[in-house]
Amino acid sequence: MVDLEADSAITDVGEGRYTATLSPDWNVWGPVGGYVASVALRAAGAATTLRRPASLSCQFLHAAQFDQVELVVEPLRASRRAEALRVTMTQAGKTVLHATVWAAAESLDGPSLPLAAAPQAPPPEELPTMEERMAEWGQTSLPHLFHSDTRPVSWLERVSDQFGEPNQRGWMRLRKGRVFDDDPWLDAARSVLYSDIVAFPSVMLASPDGLPPYVAPTMELQVIFHDTAPESEWLLVDGHASALKHGLASGRAAIWAQDGRLLATGAQQMLCRMFG
Repeated sequence: MVDLEADSAITDVGEGRYTATLSPDWNVWGPVGGYVASVALRAAGAATTLRRPASLSCQFLHAAQFDQVELVVEPLRASRRAEALRVTMTQAGKTVLHATVWAAAESLDGPSLPLAAAPQAPPPEELPTMEERMAEWGQTSLPHLFHSDTRPVSWLERVSDQFGEPNQRGWMRLRKGRVFDDDPWLDAARSVLYSDIVAFPSVMLASPDGLPPYVAPTMELQVIFHDTAPESEWLLVDGHASALKHGLASGRAAIWAQDGRLLATGAQQMLCRMFG
């Protein structure tokens, strides 16, 4: 059973260097990009004294293997209010990932206004599970959702030539109902994971039948953190497709707490790879 906390754990080996072991339990076309990015985010959190992640910009440079990786965290700019860090992940002499992370102090002066409203959604307890929905089509599961209990807000009643709106919306929680109220960096990793997994399905929902088969691994993932809600077991994940053109696919995501607060927004660029 996947365990985000254990599987993204890092070991401090001194002087801004860390190691981690990527778990094969997170396999979809190789290691899930949001999972790998979560490892980098936790390394940045370990290297700073500031408590809150503010942003993550992550480039995936080589496909990682399910083995040990090395991480180096370098400070780029630091003050009492904010710090920028560069994270480099390598494996067997290759750079797997490069990320820039901003951290912020917990209590910064400034206005606080709710500028965005959460989309309408029934409570997760009132919605069928993804497994129940997939059973309607004679299928068992979707591989990219193995790590979470998922309750789709809307569903396709039948497969048509044109799927429809480029949007995927649903409640998600980690298996076993895991929350992380004592580690804001690990809690933010939930938003990183969910920001990564909704863009490609949203693109597929908008695609007409008959397109040549392809996959689209992540090239770049950006996540902006707005608020924290470690007590929110369920997160409302709202994904939208942005474009499918020139061999690239892109999308965006918004992550909401159960009380309607916006926790994070994400953007993703993917590289299409054709089958055959």
